[in-house]
Amino acid sequence: MRKPIVLTALVLFVAALAACSAFTPRRGFNRVINDRNVQLTAQRALDNDPEIKGRAHIGTSVYNGVLLLIGEASTEEVKQRAETDVTGYDGVQRVVNLIDVMPLQSVGRTALDASLTARVKTALLGVDLPGFDPGRVKISTAHGNVYLMGLVSHKEADAVIAIVRKVAGVNQVVQVFEYTD
Repeated sequence: MRKPIVLTALVLFVAALAACSAFTPRRGFNRVINDRNVQLTAQRALDNDPEIKGRAHIGTSVYNGVLLLIGEASTEEVKQRAETDVTGYDGVQRVVNLIDVMPLQSVGRTALDASLTARVKTALLGVDLPGFDPGRVKISTAHGNVYLMGLVSHKEADAVIAIVRKVAGVNQVVQVFEYTD
């Protein structure tokens, strides 16, 4: 009987910690909410575009007004169409289009990428810098490539990259960081 209570308390603690780390002094509440709204709107636009449907698997990620596009598109035209679909949103400072032009990947590859993202997030708990908060780093994965976004110092970025490169299954680390120093 005691195990479920302890497990529930641990889950609630981790959830509360995650929520707190999302609202750091480096990125305020309004910015976090705007980034989330842009991400949802951009993903919906891509998912609902009949010119893209069935011809691409595209994920969006937004951090501090930077909108990242990753995944795969069957042609260069589809890749460019995706960028056009998400360009011009209020609060977006720039769009980073890193979609790969290649054959569409399987659902199994997507599951492997999700697992890799989880392992990378866990690994970031090992960054040994005073005051470092892993919640400042947003992680996205496609085709074994790990994309890192966030507001970090150069020293934090170097430490994060060094750890992420050692995670099994990481093909490449792509930095989309903004620097505080």
